[in-house]
Amino acid sequence: MEDIIIIGGGIIGASTAYFLSKEGRKVKVIERDPSYKKASFPLSLGGFRRQFFQKENILLGKFAKEFIFQIPDLLKTKNNPNPTASMVPNGYLLLFGPEHAEEQYKALENHKACEAGTKNIKGSELTKVFPYVSDEGIETATYTDNKIEGWIDPHMFHNALKSKAIELGAEFVKGNVKSISEIKAKTIVSAAGCWTNELLEDIPVVPQKHTVFRVKCPKHIPEMPLTGDLTTGVYWRPEGQEYLAGSPNSKFDAKDLEPEWNDFEELVWPALAKRIPVFEELKLTGGWAGYYDCNKLDNNAVVGKHPKYENLYMASGFTGRGLMQAPGIGRALTELITTGSYQSIDLNCFAIDRVLKKTKRTEPYVL
Repeated sequence: MEDIIIIGGGIIGASTAYFLSKEGRKVKVIERDPSYKKASFPLSLGGFRRQFFQKENILLGKFAKEFIFQIPDLLKTKNNPNPTASMVPNGYLLLFGPEHAEEQYKALENHKACEAGTKNIKGSELTKVFPYVSDEGIETATYTDNKIEGWIDPHMFHNALKSKAIELGAEFVKGNVKSISEIKAKTIVSAAGCWTNELLEDIPVVPQKHTVFRVKCPKHIPEMPLTGDLTTGVYWRPEGQEYLAGSPNSKFDAKDLEPEWNDFEELVWPALAKRIPVFEELKLTGGWAGYYDCNKLDNNAVVGKHPKYENLYMASGFTGRGLMQAPGIGRALTELITTGSYQSIDLNCFAIDRVLKKTKRTEPYVL
């Protein structure tokens, strides 16, 4: 019988394999598509942040930064002695209208308690710090400018985690697990992402399609942070000499990953031009769509031991946060499996029981 089998070799599976292998456990990872063409992580914007409402998400974001900054030391292998994830620490800027301001002020109390290091200004002060941003309709804004948030290359990060896990003894194999009952192992970890509900019908984590557009503008602002406008749901960041911009429109039960091209003219461009006046001259140069592993209950992660199984653990439902939370989740699952409890960040609030009982614990700051 195998020691530990992880179902799903995406960013959560790879991180968990790395941390478990580091503890000397024998790990096999089963991934049905080693090309990861439809996986969530490679189709994301690669962001890492600590600007959330809930303390646990803030703390996971803080650990992501610590881990990412140590990639050259933690993830170096014989074949890749100088791993990198091409980090761009431009920070995040989140913009809130009057309807979200009270909630954000409560969130800032959690930021302070977690020593998140974020800064907060009134909307009227926005142009003093970010002169290219319009303050129309903005009540308050929260940002970082000290290289503690930003984005990375998802492929490079995943490859570094996977390669290090393999060097530590983990095995990655191709296979399509149809049922938990197929797996014979002392410990099973489900990191099936968008397809969690296919394996575990009691967990409401399903694919949610999101579209990202690539645009070009005559005016390039390379220092721009990853910006989320909560008044419209549109978010964007620089990418080389261009920009990437995400649509606020999401779709369940999508039949394919064809981008929702109409969203650009109807939703994204108007929102961008309103918030960043130089974006009125945007030109669409491309786009793609990808899946969030969306927890339909409350947009929050589902992590821990499944109460209906003797040996099944799971981590899913990150709703666009899988990449940035992968280091913290891999470490947390390893602690839970090897010691019986969380040691670093208490993630019992994400327990599977809350989903089975339909007890919502919503994370509102989803981009």
